[in-house]
Amino acid sequence: MKNRIHIILVFIAGILLLSSATSMDSEKRNSDLKLQLNEVASFIAVRDTINLEMSEASVAWHMDHIYLMVNQLHKALQYSDESNYKADSNPTRDYVFASNTLPRGKVTAPESVTPKGDITINTLQMHYDEALATVEKLPTLAENKHFSHPILGTMNRDETIIFLTIHTEHHLKIIRDILKNK
Repeated sequence: MKNRIHIILVFIAGILLLSSATSMDSEKRNSDLKLQLNEVASFIAVRDTINLEMSEASVAWHMDHIYLMVNQLHKALQYSDESNYKADSNPTRDYVFASNTLPRGKVTAPESVTPKGDITINTLQMHYDEALATVEKLPTLAENKHFSHPILGTMNRDETIIFLTIHTEHHLKIIRDILKNK
């Protein structure tokens, strides 16, 4: 019984946190995302670092994956038909948004956002520049532009921005851990 009450309280807290997160204005969320992208870019000098205890991928892989996510999700939103948007309930998304974290090692990146081949400084710079420009465009999209995540369900523009900040922080933590003992 105590477990059940605890789960219900966590769920209610998650919903309250989610509603406050979604009510943050787009400008603040975009500002946070830009700051995160700038931190990602600051790791360019150590991009080739690998720490197999933390990740099989290099710092450059995580950097490029972050940029690809921002750019690909913008495209998905941009080309979505807002008249088809239907808000859905998703307890996993509620948990992720309430906890502001993604679990490590549970999901494999889709092909479209998986860095390919040698990740050069030029590639990282190009994807970073595109991601920064994309962050500026996100709030100009209609609110009901959306994309469907295989686990977290359908997210509109504002939920996508929240997801991007959580996803970016997830990979920033991995990068920081890769570098911690190097």
